[in-house]
Amino acid sequence: MTARPPTIDRPTEVGVPPPPEVLFKEARQRRRRRWMRVLAVLVAAAAAAGIGYGAVGRGGRGPASKRAAPASSSKTPAKSTRSAAGGSLCGTGAVAVTDCLIALSFVNATVGFGVYSPVNVSGVSGQAELVSTTDGGSTWHMVGPSPVGDGPTESEPPRLTFVSDADGVEYGTQGAFATHDAGRHWTPISVSGRVVASTGTGRDLWLTDTTCTVSPTTAPCTVGIEASSNAGRTWRALDLPPGPFRAAQSAVGTGGTLVVAEWGDHEGYSANNPGVLLTSTDGGGSWQQRPLPCPTEFRLGGQLSLAPSSRTIWLVCSGAGAVGTRPNAVYRSTDLGTSWVAESSYPPALDATAHLPPGAPTGTIYALVARSSTEAWVLETPRGGLLATSDGGRRWHDALPATISQRVGTQIRALAVVTPTRAYVAAHAFSSTIHGGLWRTEDGGRTWHRLQ
Repeated sequence: MTARPPTIDRPTEVGVPPPPEVLFKEARQRRRRRWMRVLAVLVAAAAAAGIGYGAVGRGGRGPASKRAAPASSSKTPAKSTRSAAGGSLCGTGAVAVTDCLIALSFVNATVGFGVYSPVNVSGVSGQAELVSTTDGGSTWHMVGPSPVGDGPTESEPPRLTFVSDADGVEYGTQGAFATHDAGRHWTPISVSGRVVASTGTGRDLWLTDTTCTVSPTTAPCTVGIEASSNAGRTWRALDLPPGPFRAAQSAVGTGGTLVVAEWGDHEGYSANNPGVLLTSTDGGGSWQQRPLPCPTEFRLGGQLSLAPSSRTIWLVCSGAGAVGTRPNAVYRSTDLGTSWVAESSYPPALDATAHLPPGAPTGTIYALVARSSTEAWVLETPRGGLLATSDGGRRWHDALPATISQRVGTQIRALAVVTPTRAYVAAHAFSSTIHGGLWRTEDGGRTWHRLQ
């Protein structure tokens, strides 16, 4: 990843451990003293009771969490603490739930849901489970099997959108499903293609689906929007303006504002059609249609986000690129798409009339979240990290401490933004668990706390 000039102080990490050699020495000394004391007590107790040492177990589960499981949970709590076998990676031993989260959705500051997917030493995913929290991510409860599970590749994980502590949707490569009892039971959602995006507010939910294949193709295909006004119990297909579109992203704002970006028809790895932006202020009842500003080499897809409580739309237009890099152009509109400002690009646009300054993210954009009219985050995949901008998208910088975002073998799997200042990221670390886990910020990314 190319270096980017910071625009705010580099985020700091709270509770970063000392160097590994110091940790190892101190841990060995503590274990030795602890086990000597425990052994003395066990031997004395066994002698008093007439029990041999062989009857004393050497392991076992720690005390259960004192927090009551949520009403929706039918299984025992899975407390997010590590086992005594320190150094375990996700799936190679008894590890915390927070080490193996691949999807997140928070309803508010305390209630959230996730998909827990352990991975063994061979890299094979186990049974994915839906988990929930009622204390802001400190402890998690197993709810039941995930209806979607992990995708065939790390860039296709399931996604969650919950609009209450009981109602939500999960979608992925195996379809889309709705729940109304916090994940204990799921109902399939009938869609014409694969779901590629979801948005929700209040009791309203929208799903963006496409019949198009993942790889660029000349075969005809369509995109659509499915809407629900009762938290996912019933769905209806919105009437969209016709057009040769094959990729779409949607975003929702206050007052029933819904925006949809549809990218044009493809010919191999290029597109002559710039695509359109569809804007509705009545939840999809009527639409205004305008062309997207994407230059020719940035028309194969992208991401869209609507800044909270404003008319500002953030847009990333993406093209075809090599493994690990991807052409991206960042645009911003403060009038719901009537006019656009070119903020940055990677690499510079081939079209000299595009006037795109350098500095955009260089990877595949998995998620774009507008925190305000000038601040936003992007999550890059498959091996990227979380990037931030505070100047409208002209300059981007790492939004996580270096020990998380730049550690070899660390992969950011999920991002959940609760408010413009409170957010969570879930990271898998395949080299050392002190760099993975679930992290939370309460100050817009300036500091991050690891949830144990």
